Amino acid sequence: MGIAADTYATISREMFDDWQRRFYPKQKELMEKSQSGELLNEQLGRVDANAASSMRAASLGEANSLARYGVTGEKDNNRKAQLSLATVSAKNGLRDHERDRSMKTLSGAGLGVKNYAKPQ
Repeated sequence: MGIAADTYATISREMFDDWQRRFYPKQKELMEKSQSGELLNEQLGRVDANAASSMRAASLGEANSLARYGVTGEKDNNRKAQLSLATVSAKNGLRDHERDRSMKTLSGAGLGVKNYAKPQ
């Protein structure tokens, strides 16, 4: 062909080989984790830890604020119910997102079909 075409072909081949060597194994690993539910389980575990940490921080902040006035807060059982509802809501949101991501992965929705469409 020509020098430019040969150079372009060489660069394209090198880019594909680089992608296949460095990125494809990671992409394959993430796809397997996504389909097995491992990523979802890791995220669900983090929800509990984050909720507990947020509750401790809020309680400590409230105690410090009330201590400035020389008063103490009273026990609020409603707060535990609100924390539980927030945790459940976050977990349900993660499950919905994971289901959508799995369906998009299986259907190829993230491939950018517009790039493969033939111009008319």
